[in-house]
Amino acid sequence: MIKKILLLVLCIAMQIVSAQITTSINPTIAQMQNLLQGNGILVSGLTITCPAGGYATFNNGAAALGGNLNSGILLTTGTASNIAGPNTTANNLSYNASAAGSPLGNALSGGTTYDGCYINFLVTPSCSTLSINYVFASEEYPEYSVGTYNDVFGFVISGPNPAGGNFNQSNIATLPGTTTPVSIQNVNNGTSNTGPCKNCAYYIANPPGLSYDGCTTVLTASTLVTPCQQYTMTVGVWDDADGSFDSGVFLDFNGISCTNTSTINATASTNTLCSMQSVTLTAGGGYSSGTYSWTSSANGNLASTSGQTVIANPTGSSSYTLSYQDSTLCSGIYLSQVVNVNFNVPSFSVTSNPGGILCTGETTTLTAMAGAGSYTWTPNTFLSADNIPSVVCTPTASTTYTVNYEDVNGCSASSVSTVSVSLCTGINSLSEPEKSVAVYPNPVNSKLYFTSEFKFDHIKVYDQNGRQLVVPVNAGYINCNQLNSGVYTIEFKTEQSTFYRKFVKMD
Repeated sequence: MIKKILLLVLCIAMQIVSAQITTSINPTIAQMQNLLQGNGILVSGLTITCPAGGYATFNNGAAALGGNLNSGILLTTGTASNIAGPNTTANNLSYNASAAGSPLGNALSGGTTYDGCYINFLVTPSCSTLSINYVFASEEYPEYSVGTYNDVFGFVISGPNPAGGNFNQSNIATLPGTTTPVSIQNVNNGTSNTGPCKNCAYYIANPPGLSYDGCTTVLTASTLVTPCQQYTMTVGVWDDADGSFDSGVFLDFNGISCTNTSTINATASTNTLCSMQSVTLTAGGGYSSGTYSWTSSANGNLASTSGQTVIANPTGSSSYTLSYQDSTLCSGIYLSQVVNVNFNVPSFSVTSNPGGILCTGETTTLTAMAGAGSYTWTPNTFLSADNIPSVVCTPTASTTYTVNYEDVNGCSASSVSTVSVSLCTGINSLSEPEKSVAVYPNPVNSKLYFTSEFKFDHIKVYDQNGRQLVVPVNAGYINCNQLNSGVYTIEFKTEQSTFYRKFVKMD
């Protein structure tokens, strides 16, 4: 019973770990820009101002953040590496980077800000509405949600206002249907999470998947824009009044996007190749009036670079990028999708243990080192099985075996191994003192000496695969200097009998 309980606890712990949000701190500018750029959008000129280690990409976030917010960008006023739950103490996220805030942060909070973490970039939309999904979280919750501390998140836009004039650092990170900015003072349930409620329909106390003491539900920042015009945006988070008790904002993957724009997909006739062959690439979605273009990595070998369907002849693992443009998209803005084709040509060898020449009645284990898949050994004579990777062989005659292997992707390969057998007619008599053959030292480094009362017609040395080797044999010893380390067999042949001795060569 105790074992069952321990197993249950272990399984639950493994599920918790596998579902835990993960972060990768300090991504590159290019990575951040690609993560921001959603459907029908062109993002450029991104810059980052954050404390060291304060920004990251995140994955596996759906369970902790809710909705479809599974991956994207994390900006924090502290460290982005330790935000995964569970939330074990009241103030376990409090890193003061002693960094400045910014005039924008001060304007948003109404006070003096610190440890600002924000990104600036240019965005050109192909649509009339821009939006992004996010979650705001803070360690200031709940104790400091009422008072003078007011950590804030801002999504600030400047550029042409379709209603007339221009946006001038307008914050669109507001509660749904209002102009109320998202901050700890505007979204909370009191200093003890028991009230009074202030927009607490959007508040989650002690979120189980995060170390923050509180966070918002998944919210959407959106605004009307003029298509094909360029806007300046700032997205960031700031500590207010002091640098203690961190806050963070989680931005959705491909976060800034246009709604109601075209969607496309790219598929390959196969994503795994066993050998060089043609692959058909197909584009889906979009409009009939749109244009499709293709590019590839070095081994891609596209027969054509335009059209909904193209042929490729890859010579190795390749990546193909589909780019799409139509009249609903601004000039220079493309939708893109990537499809990968991987080469998987299995190769393997067969090992035998023990190796070398077997005497009749002895066994060896043959093992095909290929991995997951199906195996077929032919012939199956003298084998313990013919459909598993490792088989026991008890041969009465020398036999060459072929093992055919097919991996989980349907790719196949084969390998050959020969098991050599000798009658070893003189072995039994070796136990008789007057007819013994002795070899020493064993293991050997240089000279292997042998003594016997017999006169030998020949002395031959074989490796573990049964191949005869050219080794100097002198009166009373064998010179092993040229041999590699391994196990070898000596054949001592007289007029009436053949004796075998195995020895180990060491460097």
